[in-house]
Amino acid sequence: MRSSRRPWSHFAILAFNIGIAGLLVVVGVGMLWAGQRLSTRQVVSIGRDQNATPVDDANITPSEEWNLTEGDLQAKNFLLTGSDNGGCVDPDSPYAGAFGDRTSFGERSDTIMIIRVNPLDNQAAFLSFPRDLWVKIAGSTRSNRINTAFERKNPNRLINTIYENFGIPIDHYVNIDFCAFKEIVDAVGGVSVPFAYETRDQKTGLYVPRAMCFQFSGDHALAYVRSRSGYSYFDPAKGSWVKDGTSDLGRISRQQDFIRRAMQRALDKGSSSPRVANELLNTGLRNVITDDQLSALSMLQLAQAMRNINTSKIPSYTISSAGQMIGEEAVLIPKIQNDTMRQVLALFQGKASFGTSSAGDEGALAPNAISLRAFTTRSSASPSTTVPAVAPEQDTLGIVPPDDPSCR
Repeated sequence: MRSSRRPWSHFAILAFNIGIAGLLVVVGVGMLWAGQRLSTRQVVSIGRDQNATPVDDANITPSEEWNLTEGDLQAKNFLLTGSDNGGCVDPDSPYAGAFGDRTSFGERSDTIMIIRVNPLDNQAAFLSFPRDLWVKIAGSTRSNRINTAFERKNPNRLINTIYENFGIPIDHYVNIDFCAFKEIVDAVGGVSVPFAYETRDQKTGLYVPRAMCFQFSGDHALAYVRSRSGYSYFDPAKGSWVKDGTSDLGRISRQQDFIRRAMQRALDKGSSSPRVANELLNTGLRNVITDDQLSALSMLQLAQAMRNINTSKIPSYTISSAGQMIGEEAVLIPKIQNDTMRQVLALFQGKASFGTSSAGDEGALAPNAISLRAFTTRSSASPSTTVPAVAPEQDTLGIVPPDDPSCR
């Protein structure tokens, strides 16, 4: 299987940060208020070198004079996880099947994704890890599915597992749970997705009655992004329902597409409505966990730096894999030795920089483009460097929404 193009993970936290920063910049209000609010977020510690110390927001005085145009603009990797603890399950909801029964095994992450953000060039890229990837689990002698390394409030085993198997370092950690996902979608007034056919998943409750631009509410959106083996569309030519046989890989495609749409919706609504921005911020404070090095000021600086990113041009990739039975387990074996995956991994390992399309679209990466260009960082800890610029080829796996610019 090849790395995939997606027309993001639950990286709604970035959207809400961008929305808040956009509100502050465009409307010019509440810098002091926003800094104080962000300092109350949930934080966890992640493994770093011995010289690193946690950021104490209490020692960073929120100020209307904060300079959002400065800060560390070096490219960084954010590990994004979506946890399915079932805390927001309404058993009477027609979409309750999207959550499943969580009582028997606790939390697991169905979404494991890295977003590489380069504020200097206003570019970003996504890399997804299918939950069934069979990898060696850090700190043990055994192999297992990658999502078994997940622990919401202690991400270090997952961080180390990713590094040991794929050589990708993690700079920051963000976890978003079902509650936040639902509330973000509802806060922005729903998210629209185009459909070419009547679509359903009888297990999760997903149902779109016909070809249309369909607006999802929070609960229904969860039924959509969690739909996997039961995702089906009605083919009029065949007169029957057709299932998406790509299972988790197809779900990743739809998740990335949906979250990209949610990001744009949060940008549009959050930058023009104080009420929406406040709801997004409240949702983040209640349900989002970040690492202890991501200060309120640095989040606002990042959001300010990335406020003009074109979300529709963010490239998305998935770790290449092949299905295999190990005992009675149907798993995915990583296949990362092909040229495309080498480029993808080099990008996220920091050994290559973002390439650009020949058309010059900001944020877009051209297929198979490899060249050298100056890649300058503004981190005091790292000198300017020149590294290869790559734009790995992207393909689509599974059934994804058609390209309809009118459905936003």
